[in-house]
Amino acid sequence: MKIGIIGAGNVGTGLGKRLAAKGHDIVVSFARSPDKVVSAAVSIGRTARVGTPEEAARYGDVVIIATPWSATLEIIHAIAPMLVGKIVWDTTNPLKPDMSGLEIGTTTSGGEEIARAAPGAKIVKAVPPFAEILLSPSLEIGGELPGVFICAEDAEARKVILSLVEDLPASGIDAGPLSLARYTEPLGMLLVQLAYAQSMGARIGTRLIR
Repeated sequence: MKIGIIGAGNVGTGLGKRLAAKGHDIVVSFARSPDKVVSAAVSIGRTARVGTPEEAARYGDVVIIATPWSATLEIIHAIAPMLVGKIVWDTTNPLKPDMSGLEIGTTTSGGEEIARAAPGAKIVKAVPPFAEILLSPSLEIGGELPGVFICAEDAEARKVILSLVEDLPASGIDAGPLSLARYTEPLGMLLVQLAYAQSMGARIGTRLIR
């Protein structure tokens, strides 16, 4: 599958490395400096290429958004015409800059705000494991794969992202409509607080037990 990644930070790089290892073709874009995008592409390896956000959006059958929340909506507005009809995997969480809480929540979500900014796209919210885990040799935590809750209005788009989540590999859960991102994003915030504010470390996660 062709995948465009908007965001050459640790999350975008970690996802790119794991998906490239499964045979997906990657174009990576957007960082504070062009050198960081080049470094991300080198780290991802295989045939990963460097592009602009517009080029990555045009290229991908799936477009991954892995930007800091403070920059996300501006970028989405700029590339919205290129996202029409595309599946957009929103990995962001609307954290405050000091990670003390969420900028928005309960009555809307980051995923829903991205959907409003790119009305022609199929937005799928699925917050991945922490970047430290994505960049480590194994995603397993205590012998189990972390869970990733997948929310979108389009059921087929949820299935596509479910398959990519399983390629990481992680345990994907089809959680239903995008509005449920109002609850999965605070779950991500809880993990941030436990991992960093309470010093449990990044190798923590959640899992659905049935």
